[in-house]
Amino acid sequence: MKLNILIILLFWNVFSFAQNDTILKTYTKKELISDYDLAVSALKESHPGLYWYTNYSDYENIFKKNRDKIKDGMNSYEFFRILCYITAADKEGHSSVNSSKEVSNYFRHHAKFLPLGVKIFKKKLYLINDINNNNTKGKIIKSINGVAIDSVLERIFNHKSSLSDGFTTTGKFKSINRYSFAFNYHDYVHNLKTDKISMTLIDSKTNSETKLLIPLVNRDSIFSIGKTTPRKKIEQTDKLYKLEIKSKTRTAIMTFNTFSYHSYKRKNLNFKSVVDSLFYIIKKKKIKNLVIDVRNNSGGFEGAEDYLYSYLTKNKYKKYEYVETKNISYSFINNTNYKDNKDALYNILKKEHYLSNDGRYLRKGNVLPTHLPQKRPFTGNLYILISGRTYSGGSEFASIAKSQKRATFVGEETGGGFYGQTSGSYVYLLLPNSKIKIRIPLLKFSTAFKSNDIPFGRGVIPEYEVEQTYEEYTNGIDSQLEYTLNLIRSRK
Repeated sequence: MKLNILIILLFWNVFSFAQNDTILKTYTKKELISDYDLAVSALKESHPGLYWYTNYSDYENIFKKNRDKIKDGMNSYEFFRILCYITAADKEGHSSVNSSKEVSNYFRHHAKFLPLGVKIFKKKLYLINDINNNNTKGKIIKSINGVAIDSVLERIFNHKSSLSDGFTTTGKFKSINRYSFAFNYHDYVHNLKTDKISMTLIDSKTNSETKLLIPLVNRDSIFSIGKTTPRKKIEQTDKLYKLEIKSKTRTAIMTFNTFSYHSYKRKNLNFKSVVDSLFYIIKKKKIKNLVIDVRNNSGGFEGAEDYLYSYLTKNKYKKYEYVETKNISYSFINNTNYKDNKDALYNILKKEHYLSNDGRYLRKGNVLPTHLPQKRPFTGNLYILISGRTYSGGSEFASIAKSQKRATFVGEETGGGFYGQTSGSYVYLLLPNSKIKIRIPLLKFSTAFKSNDIPFGRGVIPEYEVEQTYEEYTNGIDSQLEYTLNLIRSRK
């Protein structure tokens, strides 16, 4: 009898845990206000680019309005969305909010998602899969739950600034391609209490409308659906770099999908040695036209972009007007990943910066100086392919070439800002009650570049804006590369 009772009690405890595991934790208003105020204070104290694109008074208004939204009994996800909103208001793609382990667990095991993938062409969302045997592939999303898709996207973009600096939008659209849209919709728009959504679709050929009621699916199902729609060849970025030679036109296509030294090291490669070897090949092949593809390059190690560009110029150049950090010590350090190693961070900040006459902490000139030009750089015709995924160091490479008028650009505006970014070093602020993490960039890089064609807060804008169409995508046609190769042939 005691054994039976024990079994019943054990079963009840397991059942209760399973039930509670599906319920997001709630907090008192006092707990959340404490976390919120710490987050705002830390951003103000350490983020040097906080008011670069959003002025002080507007940001103060954002801080106040979102603080007023905090209510007693608010759950983890609701608070997570508030923190995402205030962090994304800096319009800096390197800052971010990471959910707590509890929210991540809910996301993995209990959250429900739209069973669809999209590709964006001219700001329209085309479905890339058939939903529940409905003929939806190739149709355009008009609205979700009666909300126009533009309003849905605005809400998502107000909560995240991935691959986007300032007022650029190309990177934001790239960040929700394929099945990322389903996850972003869940994070920033979806009502967690519902398990179905209504959707209105438009047939791009007939302009007729279709309305569907769609059951949501779990995370594993999303990945299963994703396997049914493998990436096109032009989307694949598994290779760190590649080189293709078109002998007939003496053209080389050099692709760099990352500037991350660590990624190269993991494959027993050295980035600089790779660059050296590629330029050795194109010199040996007597290449006249060089196409450098950085459409999927979202950056990496500072200085990689300089090393690549050192093979493309005979001239020295100035990259940064200044590099600034807000402070060299922080009152909230014990709530960060540096709580047990604060001296390591402080020593680097003190070593690399000095207090200027105007009260700013600026980086010393001998820290990662611009690389000198190579003795025998490539001097032929240079074309650079860019997109919204061209970000951080990838965008800086494009910006250098743009400022020096060295290349012809084809593609889409870069997600990274032409006039700078806030990145470099980071602290991860751990909020004590909600356990949510905020990544705060510590270095503001203001470039020395000038352009009459690029407004403040924008990325590198190509001379030839070429955007792939849905039809080209489905047929595997790389329209931007083809346009460039045709341009080369026409200039013979």
